[in-house]
Amino acid sequence: MQQYTIRMSKLSEQDLESAGDYIAYKLLNPTTAVNTMQGIRKTINTLQLFPECHELDEDVELAGLSVRKIYYKRYKIFYIIDQYNKIINIIRILHKLEKSKTWIYQTLTNGEDNNHA
Repeated sequence: MQQYTIRMSKLSEQDLESAGDYIAYKLLNPTTAVNTMQGIRKTINTLQLFPECHELDEDVELAGLSVRKIYYKRYKIFYIIDQYNKIINIIRILHKLEKSKTWIYQTLTNGEDNNHA
């Protein structure tokens, strides 16, 4: 069984940093911030073996673009699988209360999904 490579978009990296900053500085809980960021990264790494075991987004348009999601506590991690190249592209990491459709669709249609290893 071949593992997939994880690639995080610049926006998903920014999302992760923003979540950590919010927890550390707004909620004044740096330990939880570190734990949350580590937990999100560990959750993302679980996708390497079975990325298809998680559901397509419930939004018809996003599902039509093959956007999948996985959860870590209060965060949704959105990704697309590149089967041919065995790559998982992490698009965004958003709090579950954010209006994710707008952010995800805007990211995909504006070409803001610049990935880096």
